Amino acid sequence: MRIFLIEDDDVLADILVQSLRSQRYIVDWAEDGELGWEYSQSATYDLIVTDIDLPKLDGISLCQRLRSQGCAVPILLITAKNASRDRIRGLDAGADDYLIKPLDLGELQARVRALIRRKDNPITPILELKGLCLDPSGCQVTYQGKPLTLTPKEYSLLELFLRHPEQVFSRANIIDHLWNFDDPPQEESVKSHIKGLRQKLKAVGVVDWIENVYGFGYRFTPKVLVPGEVIEDQNYGNLEKQFNQGIDKLWDKYRGLMVQRMEVLQEAADPLRQGNLSAELQLSASQAAHKLAGVLGMFDREDGTNIAREIEIILQTNKKFKRSQKEEVLTLIKSLVELLNLTENIDRDSQDLQDLQDDTIALPTLGETFGDKIFDLSQTLSPKSFTPTNSSTPHSGLLVNLLVVDDDPIFLSALHPMLEPWGIKMTGLDNPLQFWDILEKVKPDLLILDVEMPQMSGIEICQAVRNNEEWQGLPILFLTAHRDFDTIQKIFAAGADDYIVKPVVGSELLTRIVNRWERNRWLQSFSCKDPLTGLNNQPHSSREIEKLIQEAEKNNSYFCFVLLVVEDLRQINIEYGHAMGNQVLQEWGRIFQGVFSNGEVLGYWGNGEFVMAIPGLHKSEVLSRLDELLIPLRIQIFTAPDSRRFQVSYRVAVAEYPVDGLTLHSLYRVII
Repeated sequence: MRIFLIEDDDVLADILVQSLRSQRYIVDWAEDGELGWEYSQSATYDLIVTDIDLPKLDGISLCQRLRSQGCAVPILLITAKNASRDRIRGLDAGADDYLIKPLDLGELQARVRALIRRKDNPITPILELKGLCLDPSGCQVTYQGKPLTLTPKEYSLLELFLRHPEQVFSRANIIDHLWNFDDPPQEESVKSHIKGLRQKLKAVGVVDWIENVYGFGYRFTPKVLVPGEVIEDQNYGNLEKQFNQGIDKLWDKYRGLMVQRMEVLQEAADPLRQGNLSAELQLSASQAAHKLAGVLGMFDREDGTNIAREIEIILQTNKKFKRSQKEEVLTLIKSLVELLNLTENIDRDSQDLQDLQDDTIALPTLGETFGDKIFDLSQTLSPKSFTPTNSSTPHSGLLVNLLVVDDDPIFLSALHPMLEPWGIKMTGLDNPLQFWDILEKVKPDLLILDVEMPQMSGIEICQAVRNNEEWQGLPILFLTAHRDFDTIQKIFAAGADDYIVKPVVGSELLTRIVNRWERNRWLQSFSCKDPLTGLNNQPHSSREIEKLIQEAEKNNSYFCFVLLVVEDLRQINIEYGHAMGNQVLQEWGRIFQGVFSNGEVLGYWGNGEFVMAIPGLHKSEVLSRLDELLIPLRIQIFTAPDSRRFQVSYRVAVAEYPVDGLTLHSLYRVII
């Protein structure tokens, strides 16, 4: 478990850090509130312990800021003995508990354990799974009564797994949970600790409970071993087996096209040897080498990729060839032919090359063969909750809608078995001239572009997307076989978010896709939300209501527009301070979200104005519906910093579309 301590007294901080680390907690420490805010945004913590009297940003203001941003991590305040007013303010600001100086370390440890147990997912004091027990209070581990002696990191690793069984953790996730900022390890260190923990568990009879999850990381899956039984991860084994079978079938299917590309290189060999290689044939050979370099590694032929890339570089960078360069290219071509064993003749006329753009090898999709629990990215890739964002996605378990533009049909086909079993719906396009038509049909969450394509380059497409108002925010990843600075510079200058070097490695591609998509969702959410209330801000909620007006006009339906104004917000700010006014808005935003959650549009427009658009109800029906909101607002009592208590006055008004107005502005003017 990871704890964040914010304390400006070096002596006290050192004592607290040592006390918490003695209980096997991972502890980060910051000495002022601003630094505390930055740390809290950069890592995932199970508990925040903060002094109230901090430089730059006090503990109460920090608590308010964290809660206003939706942070749900338990917060424990440290206060002076006679600061009862601060304790009240702290609890009202969102703190969960407090301790009074001078601190009792035993009480500190007990309160830390209690707060961690009271998290959103309640945790029992003793963690137990099928005979494996971990007691956090005594830092003891046993299996069927037999004690295990673990290193501190092995203990923390096991505790993480026991608290989150069946969840997959990447090495980076594990580092985030188990190491502090002052002691960052290499990812290989995680592998070493996993190996050590496995060996110690195996010594007491706990066999194969820590699984390698293909392409992602590690999962803790307890099993009961029957004497003589050999445990196999059937889900993982089936997926890996079928993935490999699919790749083998793709290799067989596109063997003919591979031969054609090799024949282009061989066709260029004799003219190159004789010194009369035409510019046209040189270009064709360079393009063939480029395409081979882009896909061979995906078929587990990394050596072929490296040879093809060397051929491409020599052919691209030379107009006149020295004898040594000719010999090098000819040797590389011969080596590539021998390596790939593609020497037999294939009757091109008998091949229907149109099939290359048709069906791909069928592999299991999410939820059909292996079940949502195992391969749902919302369960395996991040501790955060993922939900589908594209309502047009045909499969409820698919999370990311991906459009890939690459002129090589082999590459597009090879991507399918990499992505679709993990819940990523992929549409491949090998003709960039059709890009805009396909973009509108697919409406992707993320776009992947190849840099070099004959009809239109990926850089040109990227520039066009960034200049399009509707699509300019779409995340874009590039695929490139080149690592040179000029190519990478052009990619980012065009507006790319990231790039991946061919040949594509499945685990890297999956990680890049999910991380970029998740970050884009977070940025979109941040830009649409009011930070205090958590409701949609004025621009975003207005757009949603405009859409509601368009639908109502099209379907001849109706809805009600509600305006609720905090009348004395300005007076609260003047009399009690803006922090108190912010607390009112934050609490009211929470109540709004708790009452309305069935398709209503909610927003905060600033200056104390809360708005709602409620479809399908007339004005008389909405007034009775509002009682669910107004009753909890009426009974709200707030405590000011000087301990005075007060209630908040408001007014509410309702307008109905189309009776009271045909535009959002006209509805607003009617009731303002």
